Amino acid sequence: MTALEKMISAGENSKVEFKSSFNQETIESVCAFANKKGGTIFIGLKSPEKVLGLHVGEESLQNWLNEIKSKTEPAQIPDVELMEYKGKTLVALTVRESAIKPVAVQGRCFMRRENSNHVMTPVEISEAMLQTQNSSWDYVLDESGSMEDISLEKIERSIERINSRGYHLPMDAVEFLRKNRLLREDKLTFAAEMLFAKEWHMNTAVQMGFFQSPTIIRDRDEAHGDLVSQVDQVFNFVKKHINCAVVISGKPENDLVWDYPLDALRELVLNMIVHRDYRSPSESCVKVFQDHIEFFNPGKLPDDMTVDDLVNGRYLSTLRNKAIANHFHQLGEIEKYGSGVTRVIRLFRAAGLRDPKFEMMGAGVRVTVFARDADKHENYRNTPETTEKTTEKATENTTEKILEALRRNPDATTQMLAEQFGITADGVYWHVKKLKTQGKIRRIGGDRGGHWEVLS
Repeated sequence: MTALEKMISAGENSKVEFKSSFNQETIESVCAFANKKGGTIFIGLKSPEKVLGLHVGEESLQNWLNEIKSKTEPAQIPDVELMEYKGKTLVALTVRESAIKPVAVQGRCFMRRENSNHVMTPVEISEAMLQTQNSSWDYVLDESGSMEDISLEKIERSIERINSRGYHLPMDAVEFLRKNRLLREDKLTFAAEMLFAKEWHMNTAVQMGFFQSPTIIRDRDEAHGDLVSQVDQVFNFVKKHINCAVVISGKPENDLVWDYPLDALRELVLNMIVHRDYRSPSESCVKVFQDHIEFFNPGKLPDDMTVDDLVNGRYLSTLRNKAIANHFHQLGEIEKYGSGVTRVIRLFRAAGLRDPKFEMMGAGVRVTVFARDADKHENYRNTPETTEKTTEKATENTTEKILEALRRNPDATTQMLAEQFGITADGVYWHVKKLKTQGKIRRIGGDRGGHWEVLS
């Protein structure tokens, strides 16, 4: 059996189409395959069992190709091959993925989905154009934005974090934006506005809730600021509402065992923020229950990827938000593109917990993670009240330690404090802001050359 015969016997799918005869729909299929990953159109049959056959000459084949070429823009010229199948003559049109997208048929664009063709939406057309430019929507300039919408201080904190990893970038916020293509023609990109939003951004909201039951909410919050600080804000909300056991091990310091591996939870939060479809009207949502956590994120899986492909690592990384992903990569938050899901699953297995559940939910993806079985863990205490008090106490201790550090060294920088206390620069910023609000410290002079004055 030849390769083409095997394709026919497998039936129609995302790369194979059957046509009884050559017509306008055939040309639309050429367009649909060209806008996706390519494919083959077999003309002269309705199914592997119902083979009609054709009587076609070289002149007719050339006319078909000329019609395809004249009706598609940019012009498509598939490979054509006559073949025999079950004693009948068929024509196989092999279409390559177009390097320039979108391809249109007399002004209409089609895309292959599973075993049928669909008219492309405006968003899909836009994404196809950006793909041709090897770009993504977050690199697009926002005509209505301005520099007043972003915080230069937040950009400088990002530069400090990047430099702490061994780089030597100048502390020039505007130059940083330009070099990373986040500021062009004196206009900000959508990525710049969300990464460094001064106060809040209408497209970045993440809803968070701690549920006593599916209908009773004990605590809720919303993160709608810049994307960089959102990672810690969402992660800290989750951490606040999960349990932590103190395991007496005989060592000088007792071990802490959390309901979930914290690194995996932070990775899930990071994946939400980096890969979210920010053009969707839906919002990201995190629901913490007593025995599980649900993470919902707007945005379908790319191309023909399935949940099974995602879980088993059978895919090539496709970035929806290239500019946003690049910035988190610079910060050291992303080590290797496309490895996040695999790492999360590995961490849960290493902790002896059930694998996270990944599933499509409408126009988004939901991930459910399951807590440690308290009954099977010796010395484990399932006490949310104790956990919340412990977390709050730890937070207060860190704030007080930073206050003492500033008392001893008024010239301490954000990065110095972050390294000293093992937290992120954004975490330091949160504690410093808290101290300023409490009236315990104030800044004398600017960010450069200034110092802190401890008031109490």
